[in-house]
Amino acid sequence: MTPPASIWDFPEHGSRGPRPRHSRAGIAAVAVRIADAENMEAVTMRRLAGELGIAVMSLYNYVPAKDHLAQLMTDRLAAEYAYPAAPPPDARAAIAELARQARDIARRHPWLAALLHRPMPPGPNGLRYLDYFLGLLADAELSTGAKLEVIAVISGFATLYGATQAAPAGQLASAAEQAQALTRAAASGRYAHLTAALATSSRPPGHPDIFGTSIERLIELARLGLPTAKDRRHPAT
Repeated sequence: MTPPASIWDFPEHGSRGPRPRHSRAGIAAVAVRIADAENMEAVTMRRLAGELGIAVMSLYNYVPAKDHLAQLMTDRLAAEYAYPAAPPPDARAAIAELARQARDIARRHPWLAALLHRPMPPGPNGLRYLDYFLGLLADAELSTGAKLEVIAVISGFATLYGATQAAPAGQLASAAEQAQALTRAAASGRYAHLTAALATSSRPPGHPDIFGTSIERLIELARLGLPTAKDRRHPAT
């Protein structure tokens, strides 16, 4: 029998038999620890079973499939978000803050970006994130589908950005090196649009707050129409 697509589609513990030795939360914690120390490829069912001190077949009683393990791991990372106690007065600023948290989570767990191509049902922590983000978009003049697309784009960008920043030194060009490469390309005369863009830019490539400005740009491109806290204090007359 094929197991359910979501691990949350069936109860964590059966009603019969001995009390389980492990919990989903505990299994996810061990899997995340392995991935953080090595990489996602190191998180095999055999390796995880060995870390837990149980047989591989016993592990399948807790986690029927490898996809279920990925669901548990990503939902555990979603628990790292911090939310304000009261609704934030500035939705745009709150979205930017949420994006910064997504970036920082990916910095701590760079293997998360490798799971983005595997759509998976959200768990309790993922649903809390989605519900909070939708609340920030409540005043946006967008359909529900469009709001979900905005969430996917901003979250995906922030996660990939954070994972890139977490790459070992020497694997990626620095911001200064990237800026120099663009400047050299523009000077070659072979890229007219790039040359024109750099000639009219008031800020050099590799600006230190490129993440923040990129998130602001994404918010603008989404045409959310969300007022800032300043707009609420000084409404147009």
